[in-house]
Amino acid sequence: MNSQHHRWQLDRWCSEHTLQRSQSLFDSSERFLRIGPFGSVRVADAVASRIVKEHGLEAKLESIRKEKTIAYHLFIKLEMMTNKEVTRLKRVFQDEHQWKCEILSQEGYPVVEVQPISTVQMYQRYLESSSVVGAVSPQDGAYEVSKFWSTKNETLLFRWREMEVFFEMPLDWSIERTHSDLFQLAHHLMVEPWDKSAMEHWHPTRKAGWRPGLAFSGGVDSAAALCLMPSDTVLLYNERSGLPGQLDHTNALRFFEEFEHRTGRAVHRIKSNHEQIRTVEGKSLGFSTDYACAVQVVLLADYFSLDSVGTGMPLENSYLFHGHQYRDFAESWFWKHYSPMFESVGLPLYQPVAGCSEIINMKIVKQCGWEGWAQSCLRSTHGGEVCGQCWKCFRKNSMLGLPFTLSNEITTFLNKVPIKQAASTLYSIQKSGISRKGEDIRKKFPSILPLLETDFSFLESFHPGATDIIPEKYRTYTKTRLNLFCSRMSRSELEAIRNINLYSEK
Repeated sequence: MNSQHHRWQLDRWCSEHTLQRSQSLFDSSERFLRIGPFGSVRVADAVASRIVKEHGLEAKLESIRKEKTIAYHLFIKLEMMTNKEVTRLKRVFQDEHQWKCEILSQEGYPVVEVQPISTVQMYQRYLESSSVVGAVSPQDGAYEVSKFWSTKNETLLFRWREMEVFFEMPLDWSIERTHSDLFQLAHHLMVEPWDKSAMEHWHPTRKAGWRPGLAFSGGVDSAAALCLMPSDTVLLYNERSGLPGQLDHTNALRFFEEFEHRTGRAVHRIKSNHEQIRTVEGKSLGFSTDYACAVQVVLLADYFSLDSVGTGMPLENSYLFHGHQYRDFAESWFWKHYSPMFESVGLPLYQPVAGCSEIINMKIVKQCGWEGWAQSCLRSTHGGEVCGQCWKCFRKNSMLGLPFTLSNEITTFLNKVPIKQAASTLYSIQKSGISRKGEDIRKKFPSILPLLETDFSFLESFHPGATDIIPEKYRTYTKTRLNLFCSRMSRSELEAIRNINLYSEK
């Protein structure tokens, strides 16, 4: 049997009753989609809200008693839609969102109840069976999702050693409808520095979805990435919850609210405490690996049908190793380690600002109208304001030529060797190194004077090599957007950045 079939061949595989029923549906002047059943009003309302936001369709909620339970359904009246459009919408709801969905010729409950299911996976399994392409034997020792992951109500739990952490998932998310590869990758990203056993049996099979996902923090670099990605990008915020510390979500939530108001796009907040996993190894709270910041994107990749994972990694973390030494990022151990890992599960890494310095990112955010909304400061408890005393505030304010407070934290960072994010930090001091109290950074920290003689003007242009590692599907779009805000580095600028090694031994 061929693996490809023509539409007209399908009629021979259906009974006469099925053909008549299908024809009556599509000949009708009115059509409805019935979605459900759902087990509670809350879940049904959540689905209805999502349909309004993502598809602009109003859904009517109805219920029906079944034995000792009540089933809730949503009915959507479809007007001015072609047969193809109706069918496509049904497939989106049923195959991508995993909601049971049926096309009806009239609103209400039909006399004969059916159980609508998607046959896509059944058909795929048939094509992959021994009669079609040869049997695929399961791998011995495959990753056991249930050994590390479980759910309690809408909360996903991950257990490693003596630590259990949580993720508050969307109401209609399902562990059963999430590919095991995603759990395996998320597991690895959270514990890789101390335990690599999750990848001992790595045989990924997940296929890509259709849109990107961005690990969105609400900071400047993250917002710049957002401005360079398509409008159907799903934004997912890791909302640290249940953990001690000074981190505050006020500015981020303020930005999200304004962003949704202006664009109609939602920022999905996933509460989690997975940053405490590091404490098992005596570390402070934080992300275990560079891509642990995107664990929520990985876990929801099937739910949102994602085909790539983006972050706001700037040039100071990509082409400038630790911000002070040049490396060819595409040839680095980092990229060669993580890029194939993500690509193998249909989630190639999408780093739109990898070639952009923090200086460029601030420019992008300003020109896109998000200045004052995107804030990298995580300490302020007052919306629209920054604490003015943390390391991030010092660097961002000085880049803008604004006065800053020389706090103990800033003094500690400036005394360190190497200075964190050295290139852009030194660039900002060159622009403005005077505190609110008139303290001159150059005089107070004379050890940095030789470094301040370096020309960092290359930070005002983007590294062209960074666009080559963007997924091909989105490369042209992001390059076109990027060219609206800044120019690519010239030959002399590329030579200058390649020579950066600020703390080499003399």
